[in-house]
Amino acid sequence: MNKSKYILIFTLVIGYFGYSQSNNLTNSPYSLFGLGVESNSGTGRNSGLGKTGISLDASYGLNLYNPASLATMKPDEFFLDFGGTAEFVSLSGNDLNEQKSTYSFSNMSFGFNGGGKYGIALTLKPSTDVGYSLTGIESNIEGSSEQFYTNIEGTGGLNELRLDYGRAITKNLNVGFKAAYLFGKIEEDESIITSTSYLNINEVNFYRGGRLGLGLQYKFKEKHDFGFTVDFPTKLTGTKDVVIGKYSNSAYSVLEETEDEDIDDFSIPLNIGFGYSTKIKTLLLTADYSKSFWSSTDQSDAIGDYVNQDVFSFGASYSVDPKSYKYWKRVDFRMGLNYNSGYLKVDDKRIDTYAASVGIGLPIGKKSLLNVSYTFGNRGTTDSILIQENINTLNINISLSDLWFQQRKYN
Repeated sequence: MNKSKYILIFTLVIGYFGYSQSNNLTNSPYSLFGLGVESNSGTGRNSGLGKTGISLDASYGLNLYNPASLATMKPDEFFLDFGGTAEFVSLSGNDLNEQKSTYSFSNMSFGFNGGGKYGIALTLKPSTDVGYSLTGIESNIEGSSEQFYTNIEGTGGLNELRLDYGRAITKNLNVGFKAAYLFGKIEEDESIITSTSYLNINEVNFYRGGRLGLGLQYKFKEKHDFGFTVDFPTKLTGTKDVVIGKYSNSAYSVLEETEDEDIDDFSIPLNIGFGYSTKIKTLLLTADYSKSFWSSTDQSDAIGDYVNQDVFSFGASYSVDPKSYKYWKRVDFRMGLNYNSGYLKVDDKRIDTYAASVGIGLPIGKKSLLNVSYTFGNRGTTDSILIQENINTLNINISLSDLWFQQRKYN
């Protein structure tokens, strides 16, 4: 595939990404909290490996879990990596029993290796997702027996535009750096309905800010790979636009309208991660652990409390012979487990997530891959007034690879 075709594909995918980000990317009621739920999108082989990748190299495509991995790309190698996610959710709790679905792009990334000296990648992907709906909330008008009804809907989320850079320091040691720009909007639309009028409150919060991170990878005795990442704490600045309008006697009037009003900054905490992987012939085993120190942000929310977050991930993959000329011997089979303690505690109960995944990497030509994975997850609980989510996620990712910057030679 020539360069112009790569650029065309990337341009088309960027356009579809912009369209998908204007729609709901989740149906989780827990996205009402903070800036939404963490995006469930996965990239490349990582989503089939239980979202592990801190110690993994770039032999199967771009690895966005550690910027140091970019140093392991082959000299003059180029990757174009993009994919999509379908999420099917069953909600249960008290008298609730609903099924919902959403579809979105997971990421758009392109990267290359500069003559064996360094690897660099540019990525656009969702960071958090918001998509909740509260309908038919009944309340009494104070001093009266008359009731009114409230409907609340929230949409939006944050996007991440990121530059990753990885470089080999020694034969066994790689270092990496990443710089991310987080931006997006969260819109809440509230309708208050009485027998004689209809009040609508539309509030749109805009957030933006940068974040820096580092990564290390070290190979020990050719069989053991270790990884370390750190994402430094940062604050996102915010503004909001509010429009309050009223329908009465079939006429609409604006009661209040404000723009660019400052709101409280949102703090994102320090995150550290550790990874280990090893190969036993063609069997790969990998494990990650990461921790986010949300308690140190000293933030509060009317719905719940911020608590420190722990994520444990395990994965395994197997192929008969990755260098074989026979197609099915090169196919990569994957599985993984993931536990995320969450950073939200409501009614003294953690909103944690358990997930199991399976995946497959199908070769396309000599260097490219079609990655398909399925993940079943369980978030929340039916205890107290809470809601449990059974989440079925399908990730499809294409990693196109080629060699660029090489001059043709003639005998």
